[in-house]
This record gives sequence, structure tokens and C-alpha cells, in this order.
Amino acid sequence: MNPPRIPHALILAVAVAAMPSATTQAAGPGADAELQVSGIRVLHRDGQTFVTWKDVAAGEVGAGYRYSLYESEQPLTDDHLAELRPVIEGIVNNSGKHYGYQMFLARRLDPELPMATIEPGGKPLPQWTGLAVRTTQSNGARYYAVVAHDLEGNRQGRLLPGQSATTEPVAEKVAPLQPLKTGDSTERGRYAHVVQVTGTKNLPLTVSLHASSSRGGPGSDHGDYYLFWGRPEWGWRDGLPWQFTMEQRADSATRTPYLLLRSRETLADPDGDGTRETYWFGYYCTPQGADHTEPRAYNFTERRMLWLIDWTRQAYHADPERVYAEGGSMGAWGTAGFALRHPELFAAIYPNRPRTRQRGLPSLTPVARDAKILMEDGVTDYYDRMDMVKFVNEHPADLPFVGWCCGRHDGFATFGEQIALVRALTAGHHGFAFAWNNGDHSSGAAGMRQIHRWYPPEKFARNQSYPAFGNSSLDGDLGTGEAPAPAGSRTRNMLADDNGDLEGGVNLGFIWEEVVDTEKTWSMRLRNELATAPMTVDVTPRRCQKFKLRPGDTCQWTNSAGGTGMLTADAHGLVTIPGLMLPAGEATDVTLAK
Repeated sequence: MNPPRIPHALILAVAVAAMPSATTQAAGPGADAELQVSGIRVLHRDGQTFVTWKDVAAGEVGAGYRYSLYESEQPLTDDHLAELRPVIEGIVNNSGKHYGYQMFLARRLDPELPMATIEPGGKPLPQWTGLAVRTTQSNGARYYAVVAHDLEGNRQGRLLPGQSATTEPVAEKVAPLQPLKTGDSTERGRYAHVVQVTGTKNLPLTVSLHASSSRGGPGSDHGDYYLFWGRPEWGWRDGLPWQFTMEQRADSATRTPYLLLRSRETLADPDGDGTRETYWFGYYCTPQGADHTEPRAYNFTERRMLWLIDWTRQAYHADPERVYAEGGSMGAWGTAGFALRHPELFAAIYPNRPRTRQRGLPSLTPVARDAKILMEDGVTDYYDRMDMVKFVNEHPADLPFVGWCCGRHDGFATFGEQIALVRALTAGHHGFAFAWNNGDHSSGAAGMRQIHRWYPPEKFARNQSYPAFGNSSLDGDLGTGEAPAPAGSRTRNMLADDNGDLEGGVNLGFIWEEVVDTEKTWSMRLRNELATAPMTVDVTPRRCQKFKLRPGDTCQWTNSAGGTGMLTADAHGLVTIPGLMLPAGEATDVTLAK
């Protein structure tokens, strides 16, 4: 997995610093005078205005130009431009290309690759069409104009009413953004018969975060397919194009149906030829229109995903209590760094080989080695914010259940940070399970089979209580993690084979049933299918809906084997049965009573 590529010198860190002001002289008579933006059209729908035009030139010649969008409540002329700043800058040639094909110059130049559709029931845009999407901030009537520049910043042509500038205002209204469905799950791809959406309500929703995908492309070729264009708070400029798909699947073991949401985090490089990966976080930049000049770390991707999950949950009538997240490799970084911090949304998450302490920074601008990276607020340290071990230590309230795996020699993540997350979740009495092997970034994924065996998503819902386990006597030996490399050495920190078990798990094998959660009592039936002899484990009721304790309250626990004891709620209202004994091969009834 490669770090984001530093952009070419053609375009700036995000806002196209090389763009000229609106006072740049128009081209005079001669060959360049014929290069004019033409055919401007405006469409307003669902809180956004779609401005299209014909580029100044087609093919490779057209690749040498960029476009700026201007907005005004008065008709726009060349004289007005001197008083205005563009609302969107740095728009590439043939920007109306379909999502995924707009990322690379060669694909934008390929007339066989499709253009985007921008309205319900509409046709794809013609080749060599420019597209800018402006999100409406207030109700009103506005005019638009498009100005072209070459790559040296020289403006091309003058504003021509009806060609590069609108002559009638478009009525705009603030409204919720609505994605545009362009493909149906019953018709798309060879898997249509197994992923078609039936319309069944209250199905679980799984959000799948993909691994590294720097090659671009339009996304999945099956499922309901949507295009949408982002809001300003979702990217370095307004109107960036995105897509997602929705499928209906069935669990391979239980055949339980569920909805599957897939989207893309891959960003088109602002320089017009390449991609940037955002780690499902966002990136470091100075957005167009920002009130600061220095770059900051913006969680653009997280914001967009929160909106997208909410929209799809409502549009497809998914069960809001059974929303899950999963992802491998870079998708695991997002599952851990994004989904874990949203217990109000996710019931359980499954990061497959995550970084639990992000040490990479997606960026659209060069970053000095020792630079202090601040979040959008200009105060919060990015690396502190992305330290999920720190996050867990600071959040004692209910979190999503976390089931994850990693190889001891992953390479992109350390084993030490996996150990740190295990310790933090254990100390906070959170629900989790972890499996590992002695593998690398590829073979380390195998441990997820153990996680899904004992902790499938259907075991969890945000409105259902469950037992969290800790300090199980069956846990494997994690060891202490990587040893520091010798001072001055160029080698990475090393993990010795005699430092802990080469393969193992934490909190594996537990089966619980018949959870009863009332105001006075909490009970369940518990066993461990891996136990071959009596074992012990700490048990903490989590996500209690009715059995609630205040700090200092007491309750009594009993089990069917004759064990009993008194418990006192901690500062967070949690009670934990320490060292509960479970016999091998049989279930134990456990009860807590006020």
C-alpha cells in the first residue's frame, strides 16, 4: 500500500494557487480567440445546481485547459469578474466523464468510456462536456459563468452571453441532496440473481470499506448503482463526484438476508491525472474558500460516509439498530479509525488487519517531516485524534463490538498496537475479540474466520444487551510486541518468534443465549466451546437497555453452579463478575439482581 502521491507542480495544494485572478486579460484576435467555452446549461435539483458546457477544445488539445465557475445574483460579464472569486476552480477537461473514468487523463480522452448522467431519466452527457456542481447555501436566483485558462494560467476567450454565461437566473432552493440511481440490481452484472434488492424492510445493513484501490474505476458492476456530487464540507472543493452501490445478500452460514453498502474513498487527484487515497478519513489540504491559508487535516471521507449511511438506511428501510462495518487492509484502517468512534450508528465492526494507531497522513500537499498536523479546528492534533487506543481509553461508554484479526508480521501495522488495543478494550470492559497468526499482511487475514465463527454480526444490535468478556483463562499469549531496533539501525522494530504465541486469540469460543434484561435483573446462559477443562473469565453486561446501575449501586450475581457474590458499580455504572468459572462442555446460567 503506497502513500498518497505528491501532486504535479501544475496545480496547487487544493485550490489551484496558480490560477489567475479574474482580471487576467482575455485572449486577443488570432488562433486563441476561437477557443471559447460554449453551450452553457444549468439544471437545479435537490439542493444542487449542475452547470454544463462544451469545453474549449476536444481530445488532447482540450487536456491543456482548466475551468473556473463563477456565481452571481446579477448577469455576469467580463467587467463583473474583476470583483468576484470563482466558487469552484481547477476543473479539468471533459469533467463530465462518469465517476472513476474522470480520474486519469487517458480515460478522460477515451471516447469509448461513458459520461455521467446528471438527472433522473436523462441521457449521459456528450463527450467533451464540462461539469461543475454547486451546492445551494441559501434560497435565491443566480447566474453562472464558466471561464477557461490554459495550464500557464492564461485566460481563454471572453464571456459570451448564452454560451459561457447564463442569460436567465436559475431558481435555487436549499434541499437535501439526493443521489441519482443509474442502475438497478435486477439488471446489472452476472450476479444480479443473487444480489438483487427485494425491498424487504428492517434488514441489517453492512457497510463495506474497500482496501487500497488507487487504479480508480466506476466501482462494483452489480447492485443498485448511484452517482452523487459532494457538498463543500466533503472535499477540497464543492461538487466532487462520487458513487455507491447497494446489494442484498444472504449470510453464507445462516442464509439471513442483509443489505450491503459499498462506496469508494478514492479521490481524483486535483492535478487531473491520478488518484489519492484517503484511508477512509479525509486528507490534509487547504480547501477552496477556507478562512485559513495553511493546510489542515479534514475528515472529509468520514463526513461523506456518515451522510451516505444515513441516506441508504432510510431509503432502503434498513434496521437502524443493526448496522455493521467491515473492511480489510486500508478498509480495516477505516473500520477502526472511523466506525469505532460511532457507537450511535454501529452495533459491531470487523476490521481485518487494522492500524489502531494511524501513522500515515493522506495529503494533497507536501508535508514537512516534523510538521505538527492539526485538524480542521486548528487545535486538535491529527495523530492524537487517529490514535484509537487513546480513543478507547477515553470513552468508557458503550462502543461498537470490535472483532478483528492481524498477522504478527503485518508490515503495515505493528503487532504492538494490536496488543495495546486489546489492553485498552479489556481495561474498559468493552466487548471485543481478537485473533492472530504469524502471518504477514496477506496471510494475517485468516484469523477473521475465527472472529465470525464466534461473533457473527447477527449476535449484536444497538438495542440489545450482550456480555463483554475479559481476562479469559483460554486467551493466548500476546507477548509484548516488537522490540525497538538498535539505536542508529535502519532496520524496523523486530518481533521475535519466542515473544508470545505465534497463533492465538482473545475471548474466543464463547456462546451466550437467552439474555434477559429487566429493570431488576440481568441474566443469560453461557458456555465456551473451546474449553476442555474448567475455565474462568470476567463478564460485564454491556448495552443494558433496562438493567441500569448508578455509580456505587450494588447487585448480587449468582450462577447455576452455586457461585455468588456482591458487585459494586464503578464510576461509569458498570459491574463486572471477576473470574467467573465455567465448566467444560456445559452451559452455566448467570444472573445479576439488584
